[in-house]
Amino acid sequence: MIKVSVKADISKALAKLGSIPKEVMDKAVPRALNKVAAETRTESSRSIRAVGYNLGVNTIKRRIDIRKANRNVLKAVLRVTGKPIPLINYAARQTKKGVSVKVKSGRKVIQHAFIATMPTGHIGVVVRVGTAHKMNRKNVWSGLPIKQLFGPSIPTAFSNEVVQQTLRDKIKNRFPILLKHELQYLSLKR
Repeated sequence: MIKVSVKADISKALAKLGSIPKEVMDKAVPRALNKVAAETRTESSRSIRAVGYNLGVNTIKRRIDIRKANRNVLKAVLRVTGKPIPLINYAARQTKKGVSVKVKSGRKVIQHAFIATMPTGHIGVVVRVGTAHKMNRKNVWSGLPIKQLFGPSIPTAFSNEVVQQTLRDKIKNRFPILLKHELQYLSLKR
């Protein structure tokens, strides 16, 4: 699990804007932080894909939670969780030599692997493990046990340095703009 805190430099942004009533500030800062957190979540999904991970936007966004800021806690937190993702989600294709997957920039063939449907209906990329066939009760040779293969998890992709730098830049650039916008909106509303 990876956590990213959206704690922009509030004091610098406020110094540029001048004097503002406290009740307006108490509403504007959490709103701006929450909007930046939502934008950062979207940007993280885009940048993970831009780095080369072949995952759907929805697959990525589902694993990023936002803990919102409020007037008491001026911090929004992005929490990235998730287990390794089955290789079937990485555009897996059966070939003569095995299974071809596109995890990150370019296809790779996993030799001796195959795509199997489990009794539960789950489809996965699997390989046989073990060294000997077994004889079952009906005196019929059964296949070796199979093991499902997995690719990188969302937290692994999220911890990529390029993705992290993109998110830091996004937070640093967008927070002052959104804070100014929220302050103007709440000042006009008063």
